Amino acid sequence: MPKSVSKTGKKDRPKTAVKGKRYLCAICRKRSPKPVKTPAPWYCPKCLAARGEPIP
Repeated sequence: MPKSVSKTGKKDRPKTAVKGKRYLCAICRKRSPKPVKTPAPWYCPKCLAARGEPIP
């Protein structure tokens, strides 16, 4: 069975970050100590506090 190919020429984008980038903070690029299960962007606790968002 052939792969589904877009006729408009638009490339498909993955919904999550590339494997190596998944663990990096979107602001300071610090690596996460634990695997990040959520889609990108991911923020470390320090940058999350600076943005004023609650820590999940």
